[in-house]
Amino acid sequence: MSNRDNIEITLITENDRERMEQVAQMETDVFPDPWSYHEVRSTVRQKHTFCAAAMEGDTLLGYFLCYYVLDECEIARIAVAESERRRGIGQMLFGFMEQICHEKQLKRMLLDVRKSNQTAIAFYEKNKFGIDGERKFYYGGKNPEDAILMSRMV
Repeated sequence: MSNRDNIEITLITENDRERMEQVAQMETDVFPDPWSYHEVRSTVRQKHTFCAAAMEGDTLLGYFLCYYVLDECEIARIAVAESERRRGIGQMLFGFMEQICHEKQLKRMLLDVRKSNQTAIAFYEKNKFGIDGERKFYYGGKNPEDAILMSRMV
């Protein structure tokens, strides 16, 4: 658990229906390819995942959903509400994620990000992620887009 200015980072468990509903709603607000409540719930319930929410009272400010296998952690989703950006919430979430990686003895973090999402790419570079490559047209939908693959050691 982490706390700054009444912001608390806590794990999301399979019993946190309200939290998962909030995550699914934020998915719709933040991503062009949002995950449904069912997809969020399915991820939280899997054996090799860890997920957390940044909360201020009952308000969801941000979250992450991670998978892990062997000694690697894949950041599947990380988001901060648009109205809450520039408060250090993403950095708090990332710090909590790193702490869990250390506890689980995970050695490497991986992610993919839309090539057009320069804000996210800059955030990851600030957190010592390097670019490993690209996947052409990885993101489908109405506007297919390339993914930038990034990783770093924990």
